[in-house]
Amino acid sequence: MNKTLPARLIPAALTLTALTVGVASAQQSAQRQMTPEMQARMKAMQPITDLAQTVRLLPDLEKNKATALSKSQATQLLPILTTLQKAAAVQPNDAKKYLTQIEDRILTAKQLTALDGLFLKAEKERETQRGQRQNAQGQGGGNRPAGQGAGRPDQNGQGGQPGQFNPFKQDRLADGLKAYVALLKKK
Repeated sequence: MNKTLPARLIPAALTLTALTVGVASAQQSAQRQMTPEMQARMKAMQPITDLAQTVRLLPDLEKNKATALSKSQATQLLPILTTLQKAAAVQPNDAKKYLTQIEDRILTAKQLTALDGLFLKAEKERETQRGQRQNAQGQGGGNRPAGQGAGRPDQNGQGGQPGQFNPFKQDRLADGLKAYVALLKKK
């Protein structure tokens, strides 16, 4: 039986396609794997990251009268926020303590539910942006200008090591926190 040329090329083309997809997938997962040291550092930084995200989203509760903080809540929250503003570095254990105080002693169940919704919305936005960046990189737009690397090992001289870093003194988070503290002081 003599196969025609197209019939013989189809299996070869499918094999080539499968190999190409496999190699691309392997390269992509190799780029995303973190070393054990990186994983440990991220785990140690998680309480600080969680606290930073909570503090960043707290002002959004003020947009809805039903979830806005009361004067009493503002009074309880201000010492925590001013401590975060002034600290040279935030320790992971301190971050856990502050987060527990905010979630368990200051915010109501309704406010926590609203905050959870804001977290989900922020996560969806990050996923969308991540997908857009990956698409841009896949289309040859992956070159970043100097100083805009993903890791930013030197974040304004503070580094990214647990206990050596205060995210509340960084760029937009510092500005947002300052404005939120001013708002809470007016209550």
